[in-house]
Formats: sequence, C-alpha cells, structure tokens
Amino acid sequence: MRRLDRYIAKTVFGGALAGLFVIVSLSFVFEFIDEADDIGRGGYDLASAMLVVALSMVQRAYEAFPMATLIGALVSLGALAARSELTVMRAVGMSVGQIARAVVAAGVLLALLAAALGEWVAPPANQLAQAVRAEAAGGGVGAVGGGFWARDGDYRLRVEQVVRPDLLAGVRAYELRDNRLQRIIDAPRARFEQGRWRLSDASVTALGGESVVVSSGQSLAIGGELQPATLEVVVQAPETLSGRELRRYIGYLEGNDLDSGRYRLALWVKLATPLATIVMLLLTVPLVFGSQRGAGVGQQIFLGVLIGLAFFLLNRFLGNAGLVYGLPPSFSALAPTLVFFVIALALLRRVR
Repeated sequence: MRRLDRYIAKTVFGGALAGLFVIVSLSFVFEFIDEADDIGRGGYDLASAMLVVALSMVQRAYEAFPMATLIGALVSLGALAARSELTVMRAVGMSVGQIARAVVAAGVLLALLAAALGEWVAPPANQLAQAVRAEAAGGGVGAVGGGFWARDGDYRLRVEQVVRPDLLAGVRAYELRDNRLQRIIDAPRARFEQGRWRLSDASVTALGGESVVVSSGQSLAIGGELQPATLEVVVQAPETLSGRELRRYIGYLEGNDLDSGRYRLALWVKLATPLATIVMLLLTVPLVFGSQRGAGVGQQIFLGVLIGLAFFLLNRFLGNAGLVYGLPPSFSALAPTLVFFVIALALLRRVR
C-alpha cells in the first residue's frame, strides 16, 4: 500500500505543479500586456518590463496555489480514474480514506512549498521588482498615492517619497506635545543617522502662544521610533509582505495607536493559504469518485475553475467585510477554508 500511496502522492504533486505553471504562464502574458504601456517612459525598456513581470510572478504563484493545486489534482486524479487505476486500487483493498490520506500527504508537501514561497521568496522578489521599476523610471520607491503618513513618537510625518529605506524625500513633520501643535518642519531630505532622522536644510515654523517664528536652513534630528526596516513595509501592499515583516509593522502600528486591521488580516491570510491548499486537494477526492468519474479533462478543469473562483470570491468578500464591519481577522481569513473543509468532509462521507 505504501507504494500506491507514494504513486498517488507523486501524481497529485506533479499535477498540482503543472496546474500552477499554466496559471502563472497565463498571468505572465496578461500582466506583461498591461506593463507594456509603460515601456519607453524614462529608462523603462522591454528588458526591465520583462524582469519586473517575471519577479512579480512569484507572488502570483503564491496567491494561485489553492486554485492551481485544485485544478491540477482534479486533472491528475481524473486521469487515474479514466484509466481505471483508482478502480484497481479499490479492488486490491485500498479504501477511499487511504486514497484521501495519500492526496493529503501531497497536500502537506505543497502547503510547505507555498509557505516557503510566501515567506522567503515572494517578498524579496516583490521588493526587487519595485526597485527595478523605480530605478528604470529614474526615481526612488514611492508609496501608493504619491506619499504616506507615519507616526514617530511626538511627530506626525508626511513623506512624499522613499528614496531608500534610510533616505526620505519631501518630508513634513508635525510636532505635537500634549495634543498641541508645537512645530511644523519642512525638509527636502531626511537621512537616518545614529538612531534618529536627520533633516537637512529644514524650514521650521514654531508655534508659541500668539507668536509664530519661522526659520530656515536648519539641520536637526527628530524621532527615532520609525526605523528604516519599517519603511520597507510601508511602501508595499500588505499582501506582498512576509509574516515577519507583517508582525513587525503590526507592532509599530499598535505601539503608536494606529489601525493595524489590514495588516492583521494579511498575516492571517498568509497562515490560511497553506491550509487552503490542503483543503482544496482533499476536496478533489470525492469529486473524482463522484459524478465526475467519467468526465474529460476539459470538464475537470472547468469544475476546478468554478470551485476555485467560489473560494476566491468568498475569501475576498469576507476579507473586505471584515475590514468594514470590524470582524476578527482570524475569522475573515480562515472562514472560507473551514467552509470548504466541511464541504469536503461531507462529500467524503457520501463516497462509498
């Protein structure tokens, strides 16, 4: 039986990777078409566009893991059923539960692969893609919407651009003490030196009682709680960050009494993705043994796409609803996986 277990697991594993390759290849084509509109702007040429899209495919592969494994496993198990191999396995005493166990074993390996991809490969690939695009366009790494806000102790910072994690451009700092605005500081540059942000050639507007004092050309150091490592997180979408970066930034936000809901949701989604991969594979077993036994490859793929889209839409709906209505991030992220797990178990019990 162990040889049959390995055979099933190997077949499912290979089918899942093949499904992942197809989905990523299609994503590459569509994203390259979108990226082609920016070719020719500044130093952004064809080679840079292809590199940026190729690097972004690592994140697409991670996000597509549950759907890709579902489609690939449906096709591979469907092929076994079409060749009557599953029937022969049942005839020699292998139960549906044992077949499901072999499929789940492949799912665990795929889940580990997905976790490694999302934690150690996709985040640096996204950062490199962002850096390549920014360098080719002749600028630094910009945040969404042309800038961002951050809190650093008594200072509220408005930053136009992150040139490097330790170098900011277009900085305006509002100094508040006892909920009263004390100073407004404008500087073209801010560099992180010796644990503080050094603002050079700064213009300072000091608000003292009924008087306002304006001075320019100053060099002064402020803050220090906002670290360069945190800025690497600020300019990226939460979904593209590693779990370690998410935990660090959540700590920064909550330490400064800021909303961390979006980042907590991203962290729980990162934890749920490997589990969803296993559940999607478990779901293929009753589908193949049920009414799909005689279905062709096209029908298997169509069924996989429908189920994958249903999972994706439910996941997206609960995620957005959780942010709007204040649902626990753990519930929003894990509920779709739990729903499909219950469905898989119910269908498995009906298979004889």
